[in-house]
Amino acid sequence: MKWRFGWASTFASWKLLMFVLISLTVLMLISSQGFLVGRQSTRTIEGQYARMIAENMDSLSVNLSNYLTAIDDFARTLSNDPDLIAILAGQDGGNGRKQAVERELRLFSEYYHLRLPVHLQVFGPRGEMYAYPSIHAEEERSLASVVSTFPWFAQRVALDNDFLHWNVNPDFHVRVSSNALYVSKNITRQNRSFGLLVIQLNGSQIERMLNRAQIDERNPVLLFSGDLKTLFHNEWLPADFSPDAEAGLNDVYRAIKSRNADEGALDIRLAGRDYRLMFKQIAATPWTMASLIPPDLLHADSVSVWRMTAITMGVSVAVVALFFGVLHAKVTRPVRRLSRMVRTYGEGRMPAPYAYRGFREIETLSEGMYRFLVEIRDQFRTIKRGEEEKRSLELQRLQEQMRPHFWHNSLNALRFMALLHGDPTMAEAILSLTKMLDYTLRNTDVRFSTVEEETAYAMNYVRFQEVRTMKRIRIELELDPLARQALVPKFTIQPLVENAIVHGFAPPYSGEPEVRIRAKLAEGALVVEVEDNGAGLDPERVGQMLQPRRQPPGAAGGLSLRNLQQRFKLEYGEPYGLAAESRPNAFTRIRLRLPYEPGIQTKEGTNP
Repeated sequence: MKWRFGWASTFASWKLLMFVLISLTVLMLISSQGFLVGRQSTRTIEGQYARMIAENMDSLSVNLSNYLTAIDDFARTLSNDPDLIAILAGQDGGNGRKQAVERELRLFSEYYHLRLPVHLQVFGPRGEMYAYPSIHAEEERSLASVVSTFPWFAQRVALDNDFLHWNVNPDFHVRVSSNALYVSKNITRQNRSFGLLVIQLNGSQIERMLNRAQIDERNPVLLFSGDLKTLFHNEWLPADFSPDAEAGLNDVYRAIKSRNADEGALDIRLAGRDYRLMFKQIAATPWTMASLIPPDLLHADSVSVWRMTAITMGVSVAVVALFFGVLHAKVTRPVRRLSRMVRTYGEGRMPAPYAYRGFREIETLSEGMYRFLVEIRDQFRTIKRGEEEKRSLELQRLQEQMRPHFWHNSLNALRFMALLHGDPTMAEAILSLTKMLDYTLRNTDVRFSTVEEETAYAMNYVRFQEVRTMKRIRIELELDPLARQALVPKFTIQPLVENAIVHGFAPPYSGEPEVRIRAKLAEGALVVEVEDNGAGLDPERVGQMLQPRRQPPGAAGGLSLRNLQQRFKLEYGEPYGLAAESRPNAFTRIRLRLPYEPGIQTKEGTNP
């Protein structure tokens, strides 16, 4: 009974039955037409060769494009390196500058680990030359001679500073005729030239890469430019590739250009020999790769497939019949069941789970689809709840947007009343408070501000505290130009200044309050220091200030510092954050170290 049920299940679908019958008919026709396979074998093999060559050329094109893109990114990054520009712009010269520049080139080369061997050179603004790896005087003269032949070299400063130049010229390291790729870019900052970066790529590496597109040692692969000049070829040209053949390459290149296509194939005759020419444009470059294939490589002996056809067809028919039986029982019918499950869910009803046993992939699909439908149902419910909460939050936000306007107008009214009553001190305090309120309440979705904006906000706080305490607080600012425009999380510097004033100068302190704010760049990071000459702290207390949940109950101070520390750890992770140093009755110094992110100064802050 089971076998009857199996056959009934197999032919339950008339579409599947028709598919099986058509497949068997096709197989029988193929078996009777076996002799045609031998006739077409040569054309098939030629097509396989063509596809293999096209795949090799596609792969090599992608690799070359990726290598050139990596060099492009490397050149742009190195030419804009602030440390390199700072060294070139410095006043010190001689061996000190040479060692510093070449050290910077070495560090970049080691950091990027480029797969292509490169040589880095920098032409200084006063004619000096720096290189990594180092080169001797004769190579310097040879390099200068090669670079000076670049057509754009005389106008390099006036050209677009963001533009990279690609030139293929003789390798300045060797005397033999060997081409190399030169990538050049001006090193500039604020429209001022600090030199010319020249990256030289060894041409032998590109030649080895072209070897990968070969199918045989008699198959030359060439790379030529838009002006029909041979740039590179594979490492070893065939012995029969005579000088006459090289002399006729211009005609080959012109034939390729006349096609006006990115890739293709054509038959040519070069130096008395016939070739099948396949070509492909290298993406994002004016270069074209050409592969010359002797015809005899494409016409291999045809495979005697037809001799095995008669033997294999009988087995094939039986296997196909068995395959379609299993396909229907273990694939077609379960897929139809899964389709009904999805259709039921689309009608708004939750289907029952389908217990399938057979192919592990379909088992996984059945179980995963049901879980997926359950998760979709739960997600719909979650989204609905989220939309309701979102509407509530939008209403709350609209209500809160009215508050800053009210407080701003109220404080301005108080300030004018103070001026009318002849109290400029109170008016100044209210003005400082108004500026602080503007900075706090406007653009509440802005997360980052520049160091300069944060310092201005802190200075308004200091002016307010001077009026409140009737005591002058001396402020010293030491902000490096680059550090001024560095981005920091909003409300970073003012809590540090507030901590110094409220706790450092609290009674019984009787000295002259002084706060120093420093900002500089160190080892690629932004370092901000706030130091006061207040009462100071014991070493044990300093260690507790930045540790969460370790301050004794009832103790004052340190809460804002711990909050800042937690904020920086969540935003940046290790090793960034706060560090504290203090000495009783001497000073307290809070040092903030963050990753350097340059920003553009705005009125209300920056949100990158």
